[in-house]
Amino acid sequence: MAEVLQHSASYVFILALGYFLKRIGVFGKQDYRVLTQVVLCVTLPAAVITNFASMEWRSSLLLLPLLGFGICCAMMLLGQFIGRGKAPGERALFMINCPGYNIGAFALPFVQSYLGPEGVVAACLFDVGNAIICTGGSYAWASGVLHVGDKPLRPVDVLKKLGSSVPFVTYVTMLVLVMAGVQLPGALVEFISPISAANPFVAMLMIGAMFDLDLRPEYLRRVGQVVGIRLTAAVLLAAAMYIFVPLPLEIRQVLAVMAFAPASVISPAFTAKCGGDAGLTSCINSITILCGVVGMLVVLAVLGVA
Repeated sequence: MAEVLQHSASYVFILALGYFLKRIGVFGKQDYRVLTQVVLCVTLPAAVITNFASMEWRSSLLLLPLLGFGICCAMMLLGQFIGRGKAPGERALFMINCPGYNIGAFALPFVQSYLGPEGVVAACLFDVGNAIICTGGSYAWASGVLHVGDKPLRPVDVLKKLGSSVPFVTYVTMLVLVMAGVQLPGALVEFISPISAANPFVAMLMIGAMFDLDLRPEYLRRVGQVVGIRLTAAVLLAAAMYIFVPLPLEIRQVLAVMAFAPASVISPAFTAKCGGDAGLTSCINSITILCGVVGMLVVLAVLGVA
């Protein structure tokens, strides 16, 4: 427990440092975008490669992408149900912001630090299914339901978006290599290990720099609704996946932690495209970051992970 609390304090400090550096002008308001590119294109792929290289493949792990996709679809349909009868912009808010989890840039650093290589692989496989919804699946569904635009997003557009995502391509490439029994040279893995080790620090600094809480009075009700839905679902999903998923304990611990991951950083843009309030969605995103930090650390402490 003491080790969990020590690591947790370090993570919270780095996140707060990123926010503090932005507030005093060391980082500009949009400088987090540079850190985001470093994480998504450099440190995160390195972490994925080094952790996949040491894993032992089991066919049961293919359940994880299906689980990620299925949970996101269920949350999307729940958002559609809760938003029924509301204005189109509000309906889009629920359909796009209830599903989707920021795994790569947020949950993975926690998993990498606390749950080891097998945990990282499990998180990546879960994110394969989750990413289909985050990178356009929820927007495609919402725009179709709401009849937004003359040219609704097509499945091929979602595939193109996934194909341009460096983490997703890295996930799939490493998954194929591992399933085929191809082992990466040890020298290559050792060479990129320092980059992989930097991922938690850079990711937490990035999240602190992007944090921007604009909690206007008119936002309170809808923020409370969306965040409340996500937190309630997180508690239920964490318990259900930890108890019932037929996979080893280490992987069930990862799933319980990831249930509290914050909303996707792409959701404000997709919500705005469907006529929703991008500022409100950004506020929801920041609140889910705070809830994600607390929720993940509480799960790690409850599970006794050190």
